[in-house]
Amino acid sequence: MIIKRETKPLLHRQKCSACDYYTLYRVIPAGEKATDTCTHCGHQVTLAWDNEIRATIKNTEKILTDLEEIYPEIKDLKEPGDHIRLD
Repeated sequence: MIIKRETKPLLHRQKCSACDYYTLYRVIPAGEKATDTCTHCGHQVTLAWDNEIRATIKNTEKILTDLEEIYPEIKDLKEPGDHIRLD
């Protein structure tokens, strides 16, 4: 018997290719796929939901946390819809 664990939506920070802002994305897993949505402009991307993509999201978060020393405004990305542009 295979038991599938339900995964809750996950918020993560990244740069949106559609609106060109750093913003929060909401990834909603659905089986082996997930929908990743920009909370600022609504741009959506379908991803393969596996360990590799989860590790990539976690690594990107770590990189952005490290960049907070150089760009403190990254810390302001806390709520869906928050967005900043870094020059």
